[in-house]
Amino acid sequence: MEAEKIFKKLIAENAKDTYRRQIFDDNVSRYDSSVHQALMHYSNVELARKRAGSIRAKGINGLEKYLIEFEANMVSNGGKVLWAQDAEEATTLIINVLKSKRISKVTRSFSLLADEIGLSDAFNEEGIACSDVNIGEYILTHFNEDPRHPSSVLISKRLSDIKEALKNEDHISSKHTAIDVIEYLRKKFKFEFKSSVASVTGANYLIADTGSVCISENSGDAVLNSVIPDIHIVLAGIDKIIPSIVNLDTLLPLYATYSTGERMNAYNSLINGPSRDSEVDGPGELYVILIDNGRSGVLEKKLQRRALSCIDCGACHNACPVFRIIDGQGYGTTYTGPIGSVITPWMNEPEEFIHLSYSSPASAGYNDVCPVSINLSQQLLYNRNDYMSLGNQSILQRFTMEGWHRFLKSRKWMDAKPNWKNYLIRRLNGGRLLGSQITLSDFNFKQLWEERREGKSI
Repeated sequence: MEAEKIFKKLIAENAKDTYRRQIFDDNVSRYDSSVHQALMHYSNVELARKRAGSIRAKGINGLEKYLIEFEANMVSNGGKVLWAQDAEEATTLIINVLKSKRISKVTRSFSLLADEIGLSDAFNEEGIACSDVNIGEYILTHFNEDPRHPSSVLISKRLSDIKEALKNEDHISSKHTAIDVIEYLRKKFKFEFKSSVASVTGANYLIADTGSVCISENSGDAVLNSVIPDIHIVLAGIDKIIPSIVNLDTLLPLYATYSTGERMNAYNSLINGPSRDSEVDGPGELYVILIDNGRSGVLEKKLQRRALSCIDCGACHNACPVFRIIDGQGYGTTYTGPIGSVITPWMNEPEEFIHLSYSSPASAGYNDVCPVSINLSQQLLYNRNDYMSLGNQSILQRFTMEGWHRFLKSRKWMDAKPNWKNYLIRRLNGGRLLGSQITLSDFNFKQLWEERREGKSI
């Protein structure tokens, strides 16, 4: 399994990068503080999360009905809807649209779906120039990295490192502040927008009852990218559908809170079609590419299809101890963290990517931070159970699981001294990968149980 070998190699390397881990921890600490403040504005956040989860689950369970409704309404608004079964069909449709208009340059806003289908490589093969106009994604290109966090692509970068990366091409020096860097890049991108004839953006939601596309962001590049160029191409997974426009009053604030710790994102756009004769802004043509690319494989899993309700806030990534150690670059896939570990195997070849379901601990902490109430810890266990049902596990895997079973049943081993337990863990599979990052504290379970019974600890 080549993907698993690459995964093990990458996490072993990234686990040693203590500098990057410190940056990530510092940024997550600020994120946690902001989320805590934003949640104080809710009178009943649990009710809001349940309502959001119900909305998204309704859209996923009624996918066929709502997608047809969306298409009919978008077409009646003047837009064009194209369907793509896989990545190759999606890129072919996009390139055909551009070639039919003799367009050789496009501007692209942040979209993980574009990375998923390999759009940049497809453009390069066809000689189509593509300019990234999202600040975070543009900066990552100077590190030769792809985005691996759904909402905070620069969460493992420090300002000093960013300025160092931009100093040659963009003449950014150590004297510039973060605002200086952002303002410089925004001015730079304005020239790209003005010269662009066609643009590509993603979509947060597809709204069935109005045939609208919703984009929620803070950088503002998607707003400009959707109204200035004459041709606008929207990439959207079929899982982005929601039943009604009234659902946004629940989803948008939760997305802002759990993705960036704000009450509402700065830019929330509703795109209902191309510009009309009375309108001065907006594209002359709008294409919406509805992409499956393995999502039907997740839909077939009755117990795991709920994972498609994800709204890409990244909260579970920030709560995952493994993600915080290895970073998104260690996964080697577009969708990372606990949610990526659930859906990626069924979107691709299960035997090739099922190892991801073991890369994140089945922790209830993910469930507590998910704004649409996905039980991710349960989803990971479903994946592991399905994998075992395939009967493809090796003798070594069976032996390891049997060893853990015996270890966890033994009070003698569970109450052993920490140095013995740490030695054992480091000798096993996860320890060889993460090395000294795994260390058990100095306590035994018998002592902890007795203290709790006596009320000395909680």
